[in-house]
Amino acid sequence: MKPTRKVATALWGLCSLVLLVLAAPPAASGAEFSARMVVQDGAKTMPGKIYVQDGKMRQEFIDERGQTITIVRPDQKVVWVILPRQRSYMEMPLKIKLPGQFIQIPPQAMQKHSVGQERLNGYDTDKVQVSVPGAAGMEIQTFWVAKKLGLPIKMECRTRQFSLEYQNIKEEKVPDRWFNLPLGLQKLTSLAGFADRVEE
Repeated sequence: MKPTRKVATALWGLCSLVLLVLAAPPAASGAEFSARMVVQDGAKTMPGKIYVQDGKMRQEFIDERGQTITIVRPDQKVVWVILPRQRSYMEMPLKIKLPGQFIQIPPQAMQKHSVGQERLNGYDTDKVQVSVPGAAGMEIQTFWVAKKLGLPIKMECRTRQFSLEYQNIKEEKVPDRWFNLPLGLQKLTSLAGFADRVEE
């Protein structure tokens, strides 16, 4: 059966988010914190939460389709995308060489150079600018790398009117259980399965 426009839009959003996560190199080893995450895509703003513990990441977003949780486990080389309301999840292999980025300087970045330093969200950062191959040619991306955390806390691409930022960062103990797959979920094997769940 051909998916409805609503389902197609949901799938596109899910695919975009998953690609960003799958493309992310692991967070800096040893970093442990929670933060508010804000994605700005043109006029659209999508707030969420991120939790980091020694390279593992958990992200939570809520939109009109409900809550989506993504858990990245570099130690197991796996990504889980969870729909709590539908009690289901998808499992995918973690690959770093896919296109995209998730507040990480892409491995294919070229012409990397420093453009200064800036205090951002309570952290001293090195401001780094890179050129990245994109669908419309080379694009300029800017990253704010927090020296203390050892990873970027903001990324901006003005040509695409896109930015991603960690705000209200709290260096605190993050529970181990937040990086584990909850019990009792149904495992889905395709995006079509996710489409069916989104439509429910």
